[in-house]
Amino acid sequence: MSLAVVLLILLAGAFLFVRRRLNDSAVPTARSLLVAGAPKVVMAIWAHPDDEITSAGTFAALAREGAQVILIYLTRGEAARDTGYSREDLAQVRRLEAEAAGATLGAHAVEVFEWPDGGLATADGDAVNAVIRERIAHWKPSVLISFDEKIGYYGHPDHVAVGRWARELAQEENSVRRLYQATLPKALIQLALKLVAAFRDNYPSDPQAGLPAPTVAVPIARFATTKRRLLDVHASQAKVIADVQPGYDRVPAWLYYRLFDREYFALAVSR
Repeated sequence: MSLAVVLLILLAGAFLFVRRRLNDSAVPTARSLLVAGAPKVVMAIWAHPDDEITSAGTFAALAREGAQVILIYLTRGEAARDTGYSREDLAQVRRLEAEAAGATLGAHAVEVFEWPDGGLATADGDAVNAVIRERIAHWKPSVLISFDEKIGYYGHPDHVAVGRWARELAQEENSVRRLYQATLPKALIQLALKLVAAFRDNYPSDPQAGLPAPTVAVPIARFATTKRRLLDVHASQAKVIADVQPGYDRVPAWLYYRLFDREYFALAVSR
């Protein structure tokens, strides 16, 4: 056996070892989050354009499966810092980025609302719920995807508010059969706390106050190039994306998303 072959085997073994350490093999995988016999309509409710990055491979998979994917953003993301834009210009730029994200993922529709970025925690919850409820009545999704209501993925108050409203509506609206909350397994949370400033600065030290435990994982390696293109769509957020997806721009997508080859969700509401 040649030295090159031995090195290749060692590298492959090391890669598989790291992937196993990062992922939670105890979490069952599912190629689809759709509900058998229910309409193939999935609505994702987010705070800001680019929040869909957490679940981008899953949305691409759902769209490929024939689902109508509806992306809802409650703000235009105008409060992001260090972008080089004024707040009003950034609002317009990020609206266009949201629409481009929908096109990249094969979404059926993208809707961007204008509640203040950074102000959802103090917004009129009844007014927000009324608007989302009307959109649910319009699109009739059987599946909702959003943040959790406890930590909002890493501690952003806007995310927490969105997660709370999504759960309330999923429990109230009979057309909704499932609510999935974007989450991470313990190993990836620990990695994020070391590498991602947003987690280091905001994530609670008490594990009980953190993300919900994942109940399902969606394999996304086959949509690696789609997820990579999506990151480039959000050009105004390049600094933030470099933080939350460390090394993505230095590693080929086919390799990066075979290491981070699953997106995790907690099933929060089921009927």
